[in-house]
Amino acid sequence: MLEICALTDQGRVRQSNQDTFRIARELGLYMLADGMGGARGGEQASRMAVEAIERSLSQSTYRDAAALLSAVEEANDQVLAAASRDPNLEGMGTTVVAVLETRANDIAIASVGDSRAYVLHDGELRAITKDQTWVQEVGVGLGLDEASLRI
Repeated sequence: MLEICALTDQGRVRQSNQDTFRIARELGLYMLADGMGGARGGEQASRMAVEAIERSLSQSTYRDAAALLSAVEEANDQVLAAASRDPNLEGMGTTVVAVLETRANDIAIASVGDSRAYVLHDGELRAITKDQTWVQEVGVGLGLDEASLRI
C-alpha cells in the first residue's frame, strides 16, 4: 500500500504559490503540478493540468500507464489551447508528476519538467524520476554526472 503525503511552499522568491496537488485515492491517482516559475498563468496552468488529468482518468475504463500518458498529453493540449486563447496567459506552463496505482503493487509514473517523485524506504529518500530540463539535457550532453547538475 502506498503512503502519500504532499506539501507545497511558495518559496523565497515568488509572491504566490503556483503549486496544485491532488490526492484521489478512489482513482489511485496522486499528482503535483508546479506552475512555471513566475510565468504568466502558472497557477492556472497547474490547476488546469491536475483537473484535466483527474477528469481523463476518472472517465477511463482501464487505468494503466497508457491511460496516464494519454491524460498527461491531453492536459498539455488543454493548457496550450487556453494560453493561445488568452494573451494574458501567453507562455503559461506547468510541471507535472503523477503516480497511478494500476493494480496491486504496480504503479505508473508520469513526469514532465522538474517536479519529482521520491520513494522513502528504510529512512532513505530517493528520487525515482529525472528532471526534463534544459540544464539536465545540456549537462548530460557535456558528460556531467547527475550530482554535478544539482543546485
